[in-house]
Amino acid sequence: MEGRFDALISVLDRNTPVLVQTHDFPDHDAVGAACGLSALLRIKGYLSLVTFGGMIQSISLGEMIERLEIPFVPFDAACADGRYQTVVVDGSPASGTVRTVAGELIGVIDHHPSRKKNKCPFIDVRTDTGSCSSIVWTYWRECGLEPDRTTATALLAGIQLDTDFLSRKVSETDLDAHRALYFLGNPKLAGDVVRTALSVAQLADIGRAFSDVTVQGTVLLAEVRGEYSSELLSVLADFLLRLQEVTFIAVLAAGGETFRISARTRDDELDAGYVLHKALKGIGTGGGHPHMAGGVIRAADYPGSDGFIRRIIESIDYNRRKNEADSQTD
Repeated sequence: MEGRFDALISVLDRNTPVLVQTHDFPDHDAVGAACGLSALLRIKGYLSLVTFGGMIQSISLGEMIERLEIPFVPFDAACADGRYQTVVVDGSPASGTVRTVAGELIGVIDHHPSRKKNKCPFIDVRTDTGSCSSIVWTYWRECGLEPDRTTATALLAGIQLDTDFLSRKVSETDLDAHRALYFLGNPKLAGDVVRTALSVAQLADIGRAFSDVTVQGTVLLAEVRGEYSSELLSVLADFLLRLQEVTFIAVLAAGGETFRISARTRDDELDAGYVLHKALKGIGTGGGHPHMAGGVIRAADYPGSDGFIRRIIESIDYNRRKNEADSQTD
């Protein structure tokens, strides 16, 4: 029986460079999966490079990329080149987490359900798996190979982020991958670049964050002003999600030409990435995972806190209606 990696290889042209593209505004799992797949393809004789749309919003992810020396092709250059065959990891155009594919879309490897049908020769979507890095690890296992220490560390960090250190949506594949990679990679480094560290100097910013909050129903929007790192926005969003009266959180840092957003939900019926992507349509860009998402909004197009929370609620309502319609057709 043909394995999944063999199936991917069968649709790739060995004479054409392979671009592994993450979802827009990537996280550790997207980068880990891309790093792992690209490294395996290079071992198999392909010229393989990595790229992403959007930007790196996480300080710890930037640290991971720097410490592991993970190279990237600038997205604009990849789009302009036009010669790549592209495999998207940890997202897809069909799910709305990849706005533009740089090159010809050949494959999608993901662990999130798609709202539309992916149209490409190769599809490996495993919604029961907690991390896309775990899926990529199965390709290495299928080939009877072990990733080098750097690649194993990147994959391990991806698993730890998306499963919250094996405490959230963990499958047997995630457990097997984590165990194998733990002894192949650098687990201390993998843990360090996933955990968020704060400093005493940020206490004042944390205190100010709770002074401008808008709540409508079960949706909360916190608008902060000042030098807030993406890491701190994430911590604030995680903390606010502990409020029992709300199930969807968005923290927005207002300042400069673009405002950064971090969103969270604990409602299993919602997809935070989809909600934020739709709420930002026409005024910015964003996306992510069912439980957490991020994005940016153009300052000139910001509709104000009341207008933006209304957009979020409308997007949530649309998400619920679509879920109901999909369930009736199953």
